[in-house]
Amino acid sequence: MSKELDHDRWARLRFAVVGPLLAAPPPRGELHSALVELSKRSWSHPVDGTAIEFGYSTIERWYHAARRAQDPVAALRRQRRDDAQITRCLSPALCQEIDALYQRHSAWSVQLHYDNLVALAKQHPQLGAVPSYATVRRYFKAHGYHRQRRPKRDTPGAIAAVERLEQREVRSYEMD
Repeated sequence: MSKELDHDRWARLRFAVVGPLLAAPPPRGELHSALVELSKRSWSHPVDGTAIEFGYSTIERWYHAARRAQDPVAALRRQRRDDAQITRCLSPALCQEIDALYQRHSAWSVQLHYDNLVALAKQHPQLGAVPSYATVRRYFKAHGYHRQRRPKRDTPGAIAAVERLEQREVRSYEMD
C-alpha cells in the first residue's frame, strides 16, 4: 500500500471525525462539550482497522483547520515540512569533504567516516563545526553512500567473485 493512499485515508478519517461539527455546528458555547464527546468515541484505524481514539486537543486542531479551509479534506492531509530534504547542518565544505572521503574509502563504516571528519575539522577550522553522527549518517543515506565490501584478497578469483555477487541477489534462506 502506498504512503499517498495512506495519507488520503487518514485525511478522510480526520474529516469523518470533525465532519458532523462542520455540517451542523453546535450552538455558541457548546463546542467544548461536542469535542469532549468526540474524544470519547472510538474510530476505525484507516490502515489496519483497529480501534483508535483521539484526544480533545487533536480533534479541536482538526476542526479549526478544516473550518478555515476551502477544501477541508486537503487541509486535514499530512503536511510536509517546509525544511524537508534540506541539509541545514552540513556546510558545503563538509559535504565536499564527505564526498571525497567516501570516494577514497568506500569500504569504511559511517562511524569511521564521522571520526575522520571530526579529526579533519580539528585540523582545518575553515570546515566549520561537525554536526552529530546522526546527521552525517542521514547524509550518507540520502546520497546512496553504502559501505562497499572489499575482497579479502586481491586475487583475480576474489575480484571475480565480488563482481559476480554484485550482479546477483543472494539470500541466506529462501522458502516457496
